Amino acid sequence: MSENKEAWRLASIKIEFKKGYSFNNSVDRYEGKICFENGEEESFSFKVRPEMAADYISIMSKDIVRAAESLGQRLIESLKLPKE
Repeated sequence: MSENKEAWRLASIKIEFKKGYSFNNSVDRYEGKICFENGEEESFSFKVRPEMAADYISIMSKDIVRAAESLGQRLIESLKLPKE
């Protein structure tokens, strides 16, 4: 086996909001997928269950808020709006 075949790397993490529907008694939730691949174009993925997604979002929450605040400030400056 080549080294590339054994060198698995994270390819992507995707977490998205899924709206629940009353007809099948589902609830609003976050879910997603984590994918890994190697140098031989092989890959595998597994599902991110809602409880796992909540943990990831909790870890990132402070950075998400900080990025949103920064974006809002830059938008205010670029539109030359009065600061509140």
